[in-house]
Amino acid sequence: MVGLINTQYIYQTGGLLAIALVIFAEGALLIGLFLPGDTLLIPAGIWASHHHNQLNIWLLLPTVMIAAVVGYQVGYIVGERAGPKIFTRSGGLLFRADYIPRTQAFLSKHGGKSMILGRFIAVVRTLIPVIAGVGKMPRRQFLTYNIFGAVIWSSVLILTSYWVGQKVSNVDRLIVPIVLIGVGVTVGGELWFVLRSAASRRQFFKALREELAYLFRR
Repeated sequence: MVGLINTQYIYQTGGLLAIALVIFAEGALLIGLFLPGDTLLIPAGIWASHHHNQLNIWLLLPTVMIAAVVGYQVGYIVGERAGPKIFTRSGGLLFRADYIPRTQAFLSKHGGKSMILGRFIAVVRTLIPVIAGVGKMPRRQFLTYNIFGAVIWSSVLILTSYWVGQKVSNVDRLIVPIVLIGVGVTVGGELWFVLRSAASRRQFFKALREELAYLFRR
């Protein structure tokens, strides 16, 4: 597990380019379902506070902002062009046809707020650009909230963790435990949301069974 999320190795060997690629791919290629960007940015801010020569905070911040914006724009295009062909199923957890009208209604009512606040929720952050494209959210509106969301999200995570790194001595040695705790909190929050009531549990497990039957059908 630790080997899969060895963020210190990413910072030391790939630096800004590696971080930018992960943040870009999170929005463009759904990689955030496996490696949420916040589990990379929080330790990055801490690492930058102790290792300025390896990771400069004033280069890190704009690089992440740009990667986040561009990744979302690509994810939007993917959803806009391929979404109607992919979201055709009547059951399961993924690619259900009823997600399109539900997404359209949700974005129409909560578009800006959902995009900005959704940046701070791992799985939601990853899916937002695709479902916004599927839901035909106006491009100019999407770009505006995309930029605002990217700036707020990256600034809060990186600058806060940078400040903590400066105030707490030797905290950079605890990067891997911090990442593990962050992943645990993220997954735990998502499980609580899904399993919080009997009705939501029934709905989730029914959809999960349909998804597994679809994936492993002969």
